[in-house]
Amino acid sequence: MKVATTPVCSPHFGGTRHSASRRQQYAKAVVPDVIDDDIETTHTYPETTEDRASFMSPKSGRRVTEFQYRVYDACRQVPLGHYSTYKAISDHIGSGPRAVGNALAKNPFCPLPIPCHRVLTSDCYIGGFSGDTKSKIFFKKAKLEKEGLKFDESGFLSETMQQSRFFSEFK
Repeated sequence: MKVATTPVCSPHFGGTRHSASRRQQYAKAVVPDVIDDDIETTHTYPETTEDRASFMSPKSGRRVTEFQYRVYDACRQVPLGHYSTYKAISDHIGSGPRAVGNALAKNPFCPLPIPCHRVLTSDCYIGGFSGDTKSKIFFKKAKLEKEGLKFDESGFLSETMQQSRFFSEFK
């Protein structure tokens, strides 16, 4: 597994790692009464071209696109107890981080075999989950904490884990 030798998390748009906007976003998030920390439910993942062409997402009622499968195929490689970033996945597949985030927001195979909760922003902020940045981020955080990752009070990955738990060795 590839381990980073330089700092993994970068300042976001020239701000500090703990930018005011991220802290405000996290502070405004509403903790739900019930936290979904399920990291064990496994969905059937279409492997063949034929199965992929006919699969209808129960989340959207639409077919999963070829691009979404490319994102999901990369994301499924991130091992338990590790994380990657939208940017690392986008670099691997030749796309943009926002496109990766949009594909993961529609992921019908969560939590397994496509662990989209293991993908953070480039500055190691928790980011969104299931297309939500206001309450479901606590689901994402709970899943990652159950897998051994730790976050600070503002939703950033603990600095001690940023290098040792970063995954970017996509095939």
